Amino acid sequence: MYMRIIWGRLRPGQWEPYEEAYKRVLGPHRDIAGLQGRWLVRDLADPDAGYSVSLWTSQEAMHEYERSDLFHKTVKPALQPFFADDFTTTHCEVRVMEKFGD
Repeated sequence: MYMRIIWGRLRPGQWEPYEEAYKRVLGPHRDIAGLQGRWLVRDLADPDAGYSVSLWTSQEAMHEYERSDLFHKTVKPALQPFFADDFTTTHCEVRVMEKFGD
């Protein structure tokens, strides 16, 4: 399993519009090859910052999504305007995974 983690700082006061845009743009796209799940999380200490986390079956699937028309023509143009030009993308290998309860 592989994880793509994006940390970003939004323009002040833009979290709610960003979250709505995130759900509107990405919500319909659940059948992306290799995508196992995704989370949008808001920083409790900094309400203008947060993370987008996605879980992938392979590095190839993760990178294929990043090269796709969906990402470049739909996702990126819709979400990038909310960012204050302060974000990073990290690709990780999941080494230990534990799930508790339901």
